[in-house]
Amino acid sequence: MTSLPLLPGYTFRDVSDYKLPHKLDILNGFPVVRDTNYGTGRRPTDVASAAHAEVPYPVEYDPSLTYGRLPRYAYRQFAPHRAVFAQKCLRFKAFFRQRIFNSPDERCRVRHVNIVYFLEDDTVCVIEPVLDNAGFQQGKLVRRERIPKNGKGDLFIWKDFNVGIDVCIYGVVYHITDCDPFTREFLTSQGVDVGQGEPAPANPYTKQRELRTIASSEVVEDSRRRFLEYDRMVLSFDATWNDDRYRLMYFLSDDTMAISEIREPNNGKDPLGLLLKRMRVPKDWRNLPPSWQPSVRAERGDPENVEYYTPRDFRVGEKVLVLGRCFLLHDCDAFTRNYYSDMLRTPQPSAIPLPLKIEGPAVRYVMPPHIDFGSPEDTYASCLSFIPKPPRRNVIRQLANFPKKLRYSARMDAAHPEDEERDFVLMYNLSDGTVQISELEKRNSGRREGSFLSSRLIPKLRPATGKDDPLYYTPEDLFIGARINVFNHRFVITGADLFVYRYVEANRDKFCEEVRENLRDYFRQQGLLRDEHVTDVAEADNRAQEAEDKRREGAVAVTSEDRVDASERRVCEFDANS
Repeated sequence: MTSLPLLPGYTFRDVSDYKLPHKLDILNGFPVVRDTNYGTGRRPTDVASAAHAEVPYPVEYDPSLTYGRLPRYAYRQFAPHRAVFAQKCLRFKAFFRQRIFNSPDERCRVRHVNIVYFLEDDTVCVIEPVLDNAGFQQGKLVRRERIPKNGKGDLFIWKDFNVGIDVCIYGVVYHITDCDPFTREFLTSQGVDVGQGEPAPANPYTKQRELRTIASSEVVEDSRRRFLEYDRMVLSFDATWNDDRYRLMYFLSDDTMAISEIREPNNGKDPLGLLLKRMRVPKDWRNLPPSWQPSVRAERGDPENVEYYTPRDFRVGEKVLVLGRCFLLHDCDAFTRNYYSDMLRTPQPSAIPLPLKIEGPAVRYVMPPHIDFGSPEDTYASCLSFIPKPPRRNVIRQLANFPKKLRYSARMDAAHPEDEERDFVLMYNLSDGTVQISELEKRNSGRREGSFLSSRLIPKLRPATGKDDPLYYTPEDLFIGARINVFNHRFVITGADLFVYRYVEANRDKFCEEVRENLRDYFRQQGLLRDEHVTDVAEADNRAQEAEDKRREGAVAVTSEDRVDASERRVCEFDANS
């Protein structure tokens, strides 16, 4: 093969693979066995060999049960280095000095870093913690990699790091000052004597800048810094003036004050937003410079002329004169007490109880009498608020009983002879308690069938209930033989629907025994009860439907006969006239 020329068609590549199969592996820190059907050179293994034969008996004999266990130690389970030390690293605190050129303020800068050594692959990285307003780039100074420690190419290992030594990484000398507890414990377990921690030196320029900031803040106070530090921090006091309660608020961000009135319901006063808007309040308000005088003076400035209130001028139990009004401080909130005790070191005294107001007898609200417009509920609901609102409805009752109605047959207890033969159907709506009365049509009665009374609430007689608090008819008042006064029209209930009896039996707690016996006797006389139980509902419905069909057929026949007689009468009249 080696003597063949390197020409197309004369070059061959050996495609055989003699790698051993990968059997053992570490997954999530646990050893696993990855079996495969390929052997050396990617040749398929003999599945039928003894190595792949199934054991006929799942339970094998253990000789140690008879002869005992051998006095030897078990083999230690092997775990690779990268699995044992995965996600474990040594962290050292260090610093290095950086020369600064062409700067009048600093010559050398001290920079603090963290040296992290990863035990799983012996890599090292150097990270500098981020400082606010540092003025230079920070973060990862040396990326994670294996770093040589000398010119021979030897790499850093964990034995090369210890507290109190200098480490040179890529020409920068880092002095290690301390390490974390895990690093100290690991090095001690490996027999390394870890040195004591050293205090890290501070950056001289940073200290100098802090001193300048403190000195400048003592001389001139920055309003922007104070706003950012004390924004939304308010000292709140409860005060009284002329037997009225107020809340005095002092804003720490700009030394301003505001006074708001604590409103009480029905106090008879006009609602005011603030008694004193947010402003700086002077102590001696009478000797203020006049408004026509220029605000800019050459001799003295504004702070020398006017003295304003400060937090030290407010004490619980003392009086504060605010623009001629004397306020007595009774109490303050928790934040105010903590501010005085922690910041000013002058705790506030205990709270003073507010004076009790002598109140007269409570005025009892009397509902006005009901007018004849609308229902009494509408009149009462319109008197509870300035803006009239509709009365509340029982929504649960409406949803539970929406399609349910109790139907009764009734006749009019007539005072006139022509009203004696009139038949009515009274329907009680269970969802809202309204009653609707419809009149049935009768031949040659002179009246049309239709609505006699629209759906509405029917109050009982005036002697039993007043005009302002009426009592309405309920299903307990509707039974066979009951007399109902419907707006001075008296009706007598003569019959009921089958659904009425079923509703009464299903709600025994709402009806007395006399009403149940009355309805039970009526339906027993109608033949709809058999051994005090309702007969088949379908049978009862069929009977009612047959009776209704017969009545309608009779009405249609009578109507057709009347039409034929009328047509014959017209023909005869036409012949006579002609």
